[in-house]
Amino acid sequence: MGHSVSKSNKDYINNNWDQLKCSPIGPFLQMLGIAPGSASDTSSACKSSEFSSQFNSGMTEHINLTSKLTGGFSIISSTIDKFRSVIASMEQRAFEDLSNIAKQIFAIYTKIGNIFYVLVKNLANIMNILKSTVNVGASITKLLVAFIDLLRVPVNGIISFVEIFTRM
Repeated sequence: MGHSVSKSNKDYINNNWDQLKCSPIGPFLQMLGIAPGSASDTSSACKSSEFSSQFNSGMTEHINLTSKLTGGFSIISSTIDKFRSVIASMEQRAFEDLSNIAKQIFAIYTKIGNIFYVLVKNLANIMNILKSTVNVGASITKLLVAFIDLLRVPVNGIISFVEIFTRM
């Protein structure tokens, strides 16, 4: 049957086979031997292509929604990353501030310790001065008692001498 078709029609069918093969006339042209290939292979390929196109057209809306969802999640993710960076910056600043406060408190404790050291040193010096004053007072008292003891004998002698005259 393929021999009864004109060469111009065969050339037209071969040149336009990509558009004709999945049309309703494509398998008939192959069964008649006018078109290249086998009718069952072409039919399977066309059915597979038709299923893919129907599946893909049905999936297009799903893919569009998925891409929108993915875009929304990426916006949320970038916003959360911005929050994280702000929080990390706040944590860093708070740590620096606390570190500065700790340094100031340590400096204050050091100064208070130095003040107590000076106070204790001065109190020790004052106690040494008081101890020396008490020692000087004790020494003066000892000298006074010794002087009185030294004067006791002559004074007692004079008293005894005076008593001798008064008895008489």
